[in-house]
Amino acid sequence: MRTGYPERWGFLGLLFLGILAQPRANWCDTSSIAPRGGRSRPGQGNVIFADQQSGNDMGAKIVAADLALGSQKGEIRVAKSGEISDAVLLSQNHDLVCAGEVTLTMTTLRAKITQQSNTHVRGCTLSSMQVSAPPDGAEISSKEASNVEIDGVTFIGGGYHIAYRSISNFSIKNTRHVSITAKGTSPILVESSTEGHITSPRIEGFAVPSGDTGIRLIGINRSSYIDVSDPMIQNVDASTVPGCGGVTFTSSRSSALRGGVIRGLKNCDGVLTESTGREAASDIDIIGTVSTGHNASPGLGTNANNGEGFDIFNSRRVHLSGVTARDNGKYSGNRQPGIEVSNSTQISISDCTSNDNGVDGIRVDGSLGVSIRESHTNRNGGVGILVEPALGRVSVTEGSPIADWTPGNANMTFSAVWPALTKIVIDGAVYTIASLPSTTQLKLTKSFSGATGKYSYNVDSYAEIVGGESLDNGQSSIGLPINQKAGEREGVYFAGGFSGEITGRVTRLHAADTQNQKTQTFGIRVENRARIVANDNSLTGNLAGGIQDSPGKSSIR
Repeated sequence: MRTGYPERWGFLGLLFLGILAQPRANWCDTSSIAPRGGRSRPGQGNVIFADQQSGNDMGAKIVAADLALGSQKGEIRVAKSGEISDAVLLSQNHDLVCAGEVTLTMTTLRAKITQQSNTHVRGCTLSSMQVSAPPDGAEISSKEASNVEIDGVTFIGGGYHIAYRSISNFSIKNTRHVSITAKGTSPILVESSTEGHITSPRIEGFAVPSGDTGIRLIGINRSSYIDVSDPMIQNVDASTVPGCGGVTFTSSRSSALRGGVIRGLKNCDGVLTESTGREAASDIDIIGTVSTGHNASPGLGTNANNGEGFDIFNSRRVHLSGVTARDNGKYSGNRQPGIEVSNSTQISISDCTSNDNGVDGIRVDGSLGVSIRESHTNRNGGVGILVEPALGRVSVTEGSPIADWTPGNANMTFSAVWPALTKIVIDGAVYTIASLPSTTQLKLTKSFSGATGKYSYNVDSYAEIVGGESLDNGQSSIGLPINQKAGEREGVYFAGGFSGEITGRVTRLHAADTQNQKTQTFGIRVENRARIVANDNSLTGNLAGGIQDSPGKSSIR
């Protein structure tokens, strides 16, 4: 939605200006004369019409208008479409406002708009065909400033569209992002910033330019107290790059995503929290967001690595409440869970729905302190709720407490958030982590006792499940004999347990198969050496039984 400001003034006001202010007829003082309809913001100061300034193109005219305002608070108003071929700087307390259907075409790599503190950009359409980002910025950028705002701006092509770095107190609202042509860029990037609001952005309907680096559609990096509300992100094909996140919190803290719908993405997680090195995303609230229909079919590119509704990775204290993950990862070439919690700690999932996904409804791997309460995980292709260890490989030396991560297996490094005293199993022996100097090296509390070499490792998960339901799962196994795809068609499945510790508790869960042609084998299944406590659950009606223990290996109390 664009915001237009009226250009027509009362007849007496125009006559007065025409007689007494002819040498400066290109500006007016709105503190003494109000526009018709009273739609101008109170106290906005002077208005300069960029169209009436001299310059080779509209960018130069905007620069001239900014210069004419000097140090005064005021508005640069653009009423005609035009081109920008060079950098435009909005000085402090100056606003750029497009009145009506105005398109500003960025014609060179140098073309960009930079905001200083206390500046606003409103109502413009910015069009670009650039294949790389402008130097040090984006179509609109700001750095080391405060109180900046973008409202009702549409972006076509180019990228980054918006890049805010080291900003405090900002607002981005009602923006629309129709396409990206610059490789490796995002529609919205917020970095090292604080106290910001991103409200009702709309990102839709384009294929990401082919490239070798992953992208984030709304990327919030190393920032704090950022609130994202009601995003609409849909039909973006990121199969042309290695990976993608829709709304992404990277090494950020004390932030929130509230509401919104994210749907129809390819090779892209709808919502992603993640770390950079040992800087983890932490204290993130995700409330009422719908993430649906990702990876329903192949994309234009060859990549198919992502596609979860919600991916909580290397994070701590992330809280999902009332979210919906539905119909994700159903393409046979890239089946994905609805919600994945990986290598994380202190994660809560409450009153959430994760139904009809390609594999698991909720997958927990290598994560400690996970709480799943009053949630629904029904009709998924795999398990309703899967709890399993993190797997990988390490290089260790006999007599040394140092273990180095080695590529192999799941190819996942050590977690940035595993706390000290976490148990890790190496070559079948249980060790304890003393510290993590980096995500590729850890120190054990005692020296490795085996022979020098490379070994598989695992770190158990722990999850508590209270209330809710897990019904009619194992849909991808429909028609198969009961003894096939064990561990891929249960209501709840706990694996691992090699650390010897309890890996979970299940209380008041309804885990049953209610279909005529049943696909869910057990309500709860425990495998390997996992140990759980199960009480007051309703587990009738499954294909093979209520609870399945692995005889002689696992135990249920």
